[in-house]
Amino acid sequence: MISNFFLCYFETTRRCNLSCPYCMTASGPDVASVELTTDEAKHLVIDEVNKYSSRAAIAFSGGEFLMREDAHDLLAYNASVGQWSFINTNGTLLDKTRIKDIKKATDERVTFVFSLDSITPPESTIVREGTDPDALKALCKEMDVPHFFVVTITKHNLPQLRDTFEHITADGTPVLRSPMVPRGRGANFRDLMFDREDMESVIHPVLRETWLSYISFTPFFAASRVFQKNWLKTKIAIRQLGCQAGRGYIGISPEGNVAPCVHLLDTEAECGNVKDTPLSDVLESHPILQELRSRNNLQGKCGQCTYKNTCGGCRALAYHQNGHYLAEDPVCFFEPGNGKNRSEHEKLQNDRVGTFADFIRSTHPWNEIFGRG
Repeated sequence: MISNFFLCYFETTRRCNLSCPYCMTASGPDVASVELTTDEAKHLVIDEVNKYSSRAAIAFSGGEFLMREDAHDLLAYNASVGQWSFINTNGTLLDKTRIKDIKKATDERVTFVFSLDSITPPESTIVREGTDPDALKALCKEMDVPHFFVVTITKHNLPQLRDTFEHITADGTPVLRSPMVPRGRGANFRDLMFDREDMESVIHPVLRETWLSYISFTPFFAASRVFQKNWLKTKIAIRQLGCQAGRGYIGISPEGNVAPCVHLLDTEAECGNVKDTPLSDVLESHPILQELRSRNNLQGKCGQCTYKNTCGGCRALAYHQNGHYLAEDPVCFFEPGNGKNRSEHEKLQNDRVGTFADFIRSTHPWNEIFGRG
């Protein structure tokens, strides 16, 4: 059993109560019939994650997880084995009563994760419905429940990205980024994928100034020696920043398929199914996961880069744009040269790693979730 923090992103259903044009989990009309049952979810996923890691959490997602009739049952079971629950939701099914019931079911080991495109909708019909960030913040604060936001970055919300991140983080609320990939309905919207120029001129400037997003974004230019000093020697149970695909994080589909990252579900990078092979065995020994755990296997400029151990490039974008999960990150603007080049942003990111580490160590619930105890 590993003692570092491990996150299982469990897409429990492809059903949703909203219609998002580029939904990456969209499927056919009779999706409920092939979802893992309650018992399968408990014993083939939750128990197996607990068997694999002593510091684990389950991120229950979808579709819309709260549409499952057994949602509270699964949350209670996850709490019973001592694990935290992250609930990824559009927030439209939440009210005070439901949040109170969820807090009780989870023994208050729960965090809400809200999907968001922007605080000011782009002038386009290609936008996520339903999320009112200020209303959701107010509700969570009133009910005293932890929460953060995830912004799916596309070509359409780039103009609003800085305003969105600044608005969400103004009160100390963390916000993470998620890249749009051509999965599910997203396969019809490859033109929404951002490119290297977008990353260099718009996305990375926003991310590197928003240290509350440092838990996982790429490119990431903290030096290994500084990371060792400011992170790994602290009492934080996360072994790495940068891309965590297959290392501190996996995705599981509603049907039980396993992938190194949720963005690699429904692709050739899947690592089997929990109905066929115990999840703990997959996590211990599947060849794809083993490959991803050594940054020496990375290809192209990611394999040459001095930051490969603190960044690693986005493995999902590598797959969806370059055809292999070990390929170089296609949107990285840094040129490693002979492997000795340093980024102009290294000093800033070195400093921000320390700031972020201090935030996690001193702030509830992150110090409880990510602390080594």
